[in-house]
Amino acid sequence: MKNISKSAIVGLTAAILGLSLSFSSFADDDSDRKAKRAEIRAQFDADGDGELNDTERQAARDAFKAKRKERIDTDGNGEISDAERTAAKETRRAKMIEKFDTDGDGQLNDAEKQVAKEKHRKKMAKRFDADGDGELSETERNAAKEAREKHRERRQENRQNDSNS
Repeated sequence: MKNISKSAIVGLTAAILGLSLSFSSFADDDSDRKAKRAEIRAQFDADGDGELNDTERQAARDAFKAKRKERIDTDGNGEISDAERTAAKETRRAKMIEKFDTDGDGQLNDAEKQVAKEKHRKKMAKRFDADGDGELSETERNAAKEAREKHRERRQENRQNDSNS
């Protein structure tokens, strides 16, 4: 029975970390996020109109994919192996533990996991609260769900591209 509960805890931790980390590219602070978006816009706005069109957006995605691949591909062979993918996940996990492990035991207990979830929920609420009322309307929740699904699709596509490279 202990193995099942440990497995369940490991699975739950992985799920929470995955959810929390799936949006890790978004800045904690709204002003940081706006500054980062302005930096990306300046770097990839080829036509200088102040907005990223589909082609410019794709160029930005491609550049970030290449940067990610370079960071994770520790042996430099141009492919991301299962071992490199696992190492990257462990690095993200270690960062989450470092950030939320308030009792210093090297693990996230239920309370620490709840804090991580709440911080993520607040960040997502802030990101998708279009009318600024502090609550997510049905339309705003649907926008968040759609963005999450697009993100999952891109992650899956990245995994397929990494394994085909």
